[in-house]
Amino acid sequence: MLQKNYWEPARSFYPESEQAKINIRHMKFTPTYEREEPQMGLILSWHYGRQWVDERDTHKMATEKRVKKKASFIPPNYTSWLEKRRLKKTRQQLLRS
Repeated sequence: MLQKNYWEPARSFYPESEQAKINIRHMKFTPTYEREEPQMGLILSWHYGRQWVDERDTHKMATEKRVKKKASFIPPNYTSWLEKRRLKKTRQQLLRS
């Protein structure tokens, strides 16, 4: 006779891609309690919920640190932006020519 699994935790499906190796934000978050057998007492006491929130926060902070390390800040240069938009001739010089 076949063994049936009546309940199994839902898992999101992400296709394997090369972006996960390159892009930091493509790395998926898996909590530690998904790797072990669930216990009813811990489910009822919301232990897994608190554990998930703690691990999510640490994962989020780690990815933000890595993103900040990779991103370099380019200071704005308004003078060159204004120079590009400044007219070569004034209105009177354009009317005379």
